[in-house]
Amino acid sequence: MGSQLTVTERDLRQLLDVVERGREADPEEYFPRGLLRALTDLIPAEDITFQRSRPLEREIVGLEEATGDTVELDHDWEDLFWRSYWEGEACSRPQRTGDYDTVWKVSDYLPGRKLGNSIVGEWFRLCGIRHEMTVPLPVRGAEDRRLLLFRASGRDFTERERLLLTMLRPHIVEIGHAHERRRAGVPDLTSRQLQLLRLVADGHSNTQIAHRLFVAEGTVRKHLENIYERLGVTSRTAAVATAFPGTHSA
Repeated sequence: MGSQLTVTERDLRQLLDVVERGREADPEEYFPRGLLRALTDLIPAEDITFQRSRPLEREIVGLEEATGDTVELDHDWEDLFWRSYWEGEACSRPQRTGDYDTVWKVSDYLPGRKLGNSIVGEWFRLCGIRHEMTVPLPVRGAEDRRLLLFRASGRDFTERERLLLTMLRPHIVEIGHAHERRRAGVPDLTSRQLQLLRLVADGHSNTQIAHRLFVAEGTVRKHLENIYERLGVTSRTAAVATAFPGTHSA
């Protein structure tokens, strides 16, 4: 098991390639296609899809593949899709657990024959899928966002591949935030300013932020003044809303 979880220098180089290609995205793209294509080089899969949905409303908002195609779900399939989503624990895991950080596989819940006898297995057979791994991304209100990796045949995704995606996930999240800022025309912030503003978004006071960043409270105030000026806003709430579209300060 230990050897399966070894991360090599080649893996790290490919992880960096995924990050770099994600940062080079065209602002016209809703989600960085280069990142999806680079992911297929890191972790072989027949398909990698960025999925946006509103599960409570049983609505698919968008499906974008590594090829750049935008996929529309056939209306005849929608009922089976949402039944598989809610009746099985695997697909609706974040909504059931509140955990939007952990990478998971369908086989964590439905190994072997259990998958074949389930509603999820019925959906998989219809789509020609055998294995699936999911990278959950931060929600946008009622909108669920995730990356889905599919294999039509062969072996399941390994623990090493899960580890690579777990290591990569925080960078994918930040790339997504940065891409949304570019699309919205928001000025770039420094890494330190973004770090500080993320703490603001999490509800921390200036005093708490100063302790976490090992700086004086006056330095935090100065950083915030510079952030406000760069973003053209006058409050913490407005700065968070501008820098992280779709999120809200605690």
